[in-house]
Amino acid sequence: MTEPPICPCEGFTHPQVIFNPPGRGTIAYRLGDYASFRRVLLLPLQDATANLTESELTNWHPGAEADLAVQMVEWWAYLADILTFYNERVANESYLRTAALPESVQRLIRILGYRPRPGIGASGMVAALVNNSKPFTLPQGFQIQSKPGPGKQPQIFELDVDTLVQVPDAIAAEPVANPALLQGNSVLLQGTVTTVKAQDELLLLRKDWAGSTSGYALLTIQTVDLEKDPRGKVNTRVTFGSAPSWLASQQAEEYRLLKSNQSAHVWQYPSKSKVVLKKWIHLESIARQIKVNDPALLQIPGQIQLMQVIRYTEVIWYANPDAPGLDPSVAPTSVPKQPPIPIPHTLLKYQPKLADEISKEFDNRRKEVLVRYDWQDVGLLIATPMQTLSSATPRIQVAQAIAFPSGQSQLPILLEDTNGDGIFAEISAGSDSTTVQLDSPAPSATLQAPLQMLFNLLTVSRGQTAPAEILGSGDASLAGQEFVLKKSPLTYLLSDDSTSGGNYKSTLRVWVDDIEWQEVPSFYEQPANARIFVTREDENQQSYVQFGDGVNGTRLPSGVNNVVARYRYGSGNEAPDAGSLNVIVKPYPNLKAIRNPASVGGGADPEPPEQIRRYAPQSVLTFGRAVSGDDYETIAAQTPGVSRAKVYWTWDAAQQRSLVKIYVGDDNSAVNAAKIALAGTADPNRPVAVQLAQPLPVQLTLTAQIESTRIPETVMATVKDALLHSDTGLFGTNVVQIGQAIYQSQIYATCMQLPGVLAVHSLQFFLNPGTGFTLDSNYRHDPGEGRFYQISETNLYLNWEVG
Repeated sequence: MTEPPICPCEGFTHPQVIFNPPGRGTIAYRLGDYASFRRVLLLPLQDATANLTESELTNWHPGAEADLAVQMVEWWAYLADILTFYNERVANESYLRTAALPESVQRLIRILGYRPRPGIGASGMVAALVNNSKPFTLPQGFQIQSKPGPGKQPQIFELDVDTLVQVPDAIAAEPVANPALLQGNSVLLQGTVTTVKAQDELLLLRKDWAGSTSGYALLTIQTVDLEKDPRGKVNTRVTFGSAPSWLASQQAEEYRLLKSNQSAHVWQYPSKSKVVLKKWIHLESIARQIKVNDPALLQIPGQIQLMQVIRYTEVIWYANPDAPGLDPSVAPTSVPKQPPIPIPHTLLKYQPKLADEISKEFDNRRKEVLVRYDWQDVGLLIATPMQTLSSATPRIQVAQAIAFPSGQSQLPILLEDTNGDGIFAEISAGSDSTTVQLDSPAPSATLQAPLQMLFNLLTVSRGQTAPAEILGSGDASLAGQEFVLKKSPLTYLLSDDSTSGGNYKSTLRVWVDDIEWQEVPSFYEQPANARIFVTREDENQQSYVQFGDGVNGTRLPSGVNNVVARYRYGSGNEAPDAGSLNVIVKPYPNLKAIRNPASVGGGADPEPPEQIRRYAPQSVLTFGRAVSGDDYETIAAQTPGVSRAKVYWTWDAAQQRSLVKIYVGDDNSAVNAAKIALAGTADPNRPVAVQLAQPLPVQLTLTAQIESTRIPETVMATVKDALLHSDTGLFGTNVVQIGQAIYQSQIYATCMQLPGVLAVHSLQFFLNPGTGFTLDSNYRHDPGEGRFYQISETNLYLNWEVG
């Protein structure tokens, strides 16, 4: 039924035309709603020629109030509204793409034989510190609890295997110092040095200098400052006004820093003889502090020459030689009344030999020549201690030698910095007993010195052991008996054993009549006498244990309370921060403390419905092996700890062959997990590279025009949720895919479909590739290969105005 509208916006059509184009996330399946059903019920029926068929209603008009007929019509309209609403919901819940309820998704994918991944417990390494040198063994199941942050709950982790704990438990370490002589225009002296000040001239001299024309520089002090190294020791930083560029490649251990304590002039009395020669120089007086092999600096304004003394002699010249020869080596005789004035002085022989033009210049300017000697060390030049450890400086200085086990070239450690942060790594012996090499992995984050190496490593995983639990009684007359665990969620851990599902296994162990039965992924092709069981979870993550039916897996034998289980419970993506997993639940003899510098990881929440919709149908096509690109992506994405995956077919120029490159998110644990999953399913003849996807920070600004009858704060809260909700938002953590382009029209559509939003304008999309946010004025925003967009609440700027 269609009525011509008085206003174009008041069109009325009943029943509504149902149209569902492909690719939509919802199905339209309603013929009408309460308003349209009420309206059509109040109109008389017409036949095909528009003649009224309900004459009784022709002359009837609803009353102003308390009209029972109108009330009955509204009852029927209300009933029709409810029925069509649930019809539409049933239709949507009947298809995987449109199902909104988790239980509907679970029911639909059960047809495919697909098991949604349960929650996975995190795992990692902590270190034990001891009270004395006596070794002891920590037992499997030893419990450690986290210190929860605000609004979080403590988590229990347990030791995976019995572990021997011994000394040394920790060794002080620091990054190998920067060996460069200069840091800018400055050098570093050990300790506190008080013998130098600004404007002093100091000599930088190679320790192996032996009279060459290079290997030294005369520098003028600009500032003298004290600075502390990472362990608080005070050293002296001497900064020069300028320094020759060639010093930048020199090392501190090769040089001395010297200060001249004495100086002398060359022969100043009348003389036509040279006083500065290529290999000799006559001083003005005796300078017995000069020793053979000492450096002596010849200096005139604008020029210096450093010489090494190779012979020291004392000679007598005369201050009043005869004219015109003025030979000071000969006593004067031409003036009898003037006695000779003998001047004993030092004659030095040096190397290297001065060039003719240089010796001539010094001799011609003898009144300006200054000879500086008695050079003394002002302090010990040291390499600059590194304040941080990064991938660029993987060598570490240790306080004591590390003993590597026999036949073992590498040693696993936890490396902790002064802030309590750290990494798990492996070390190998360095060039000497006091250095080690950080082999893998290189620190992705900067660690602040001083450092501490921790050796007593404990492999722990999330999950608290429940007391032995009687599941129930076996009944041989029943096929496929099933029991539910009292504690939830059951802890599953990442494992290539895959006894529960793809690359994970449960911590559940079951005994029947004191005989342990084994868990398998499914009953498919299991022998009839196999003592096996399988596990599954419902939509509330309650775990069920099911036994065989006598055809695939044996039935449970009859008995009373003869089915007993032990298991751990607790899982999820949320993991304790680094440094917070250190509370010993029950004290243990000789155990001093637990250190947790590297955060645990690998945990995962139960597989979200959006991911199930995407990969469950594809999993049917993989058959447990990877051939196509979709196969690689599906297997990687289903791996515990992997929140997103994207495959690219690329060309490996080095090997001249195709390469499958898979990006996964969102941490290194995901990369390791994906590698394990693909190792057993990928084509061994095709190279595969698994890399960590990189988030691309986004800043989004927009202004929404809101209906005047709405509460602005409420409307903007729904806009924020539509954009950022982890499971349904346009930029949700579980929604955004690697390499997924975002169109501005999508952002507009997401906001415009919300109740109360009339219009959206002033939309700006900013990208931050690492150098700050810049405006992306395109209508299509492509993150590029191996990257995905990420918006935090602090980078979402929502403005509103009343329409």
